[in-house]
Amino acid sequence: MRSTCPVWRSGSVIGTVALVLGTGAPVDAQSARDFVPVTDAMLQAPAPEDWLTWRRTTDGWGYSPLDQIDRDNVGDLRMVWTRGLTEGFQSGTPLAYRGVLYMPNPNDVIQAIDAVTGDLVWEHRRDVPDDVGEYLLGALTTNNRNIAIYDRLIIDTSVDTHVFALDAETGEMVWETQVLDFRENAAMQGAGPIIAGGKAVSGRSCLPRGGPEACVVVAHDALTGAEVWRRRLIPGPGEPGDESWGSVPFEERSHVGAWMVPSYDPALDLIYIGTSVTSPAPKFFLGGVDLEHLYHNSTLALDAGTGEIRWYSVWIESTATKAVFLGAS
Repeated sequence: MRSTCPVWRSGSVIGTVALVLGTGAPVDAQSARDFVPVTDAMLQAPAPEDWLTWRRTTDGWGYSPLDQIDRDNVGDLRMVWTRGLTEGFQSGTPLAYRGVLYMPNPNDVIQAIDAVTGDLVWEHRRDVPDDVGEYLLGALTTNNRNIAIYDRLIIDTSVDTHVFALDAETGEMVWETQVLDFRENAAMQGAGPIIAGGKAVSGRSCLPRGGPEACVVVAHDALTGAEVWRRRLIPGPGEPGDESWGSVPFEERSHVGAWMVPSYDPALDLIYIGTSVTSPAPKFFLGGVDLEHLYHNSTLALDAGTGEIRWYSVWIESTATKAVFLGAS
């Protein structure tokens, strides 16, 4: 495990942009003295001005109730500041909390930015192994769509398949937990975690060379980093769904990844996540086109407490799906 202290510099390749109407009072960024820990209740019903998870709320709705900007005045927006981000493949979405933007950058760099001025509050650059590109996939390896906030922590997944947490006020490393050895079970972290009932839940894009053990969704205690559960997405001998791969040996089953950000329903305590198709060979080159090859090309509902699959839906042909319920939800 590795951690680095935050440094106070910024990149210059891609920028975060702030736009304003030119009217209205700005919200000052909170200081360390008045930092308010983020709770599960706040994640489910954030303040209108906050954006506390990838799509604002854990259900993935992506809707802001703010109404200051509308169709009548949107044309009056003007740029007020820009800030460069670090080099790499960028598709990040910042979190917004009490006047601070927390921005995921490529290559395990996270910035905290004053939302009003664009000033850098802190920046953390995690040490990434030099040989990671030998085992993973070029520029895509650096990508990170999202981070999570919980209590006083900013939580993310790493290029070399760890989950780690930073102090939201200082950017200093608080905990770090390895999920996989990328040299043995190659997988990429194109997305960070969401918080589901105090757990940081994350999936990954497992490469064919990584084998079935790389294709996992994991949950960690958001405060300590301890692993709570691990759900492999490819069934093994004796497990439900094993027969759906026909005669394909377990060690040759691969690339059923969960590379997008999941969503969470706190009322049902279910996590919803989609999976990829098999690769490099489509399924009819594996066990046969008549087999399902679970749980590829599926939507899964996972018990947030245990990681057990409560139900799944899977494509059975180009125009139809089948839903299978495996337990009470």
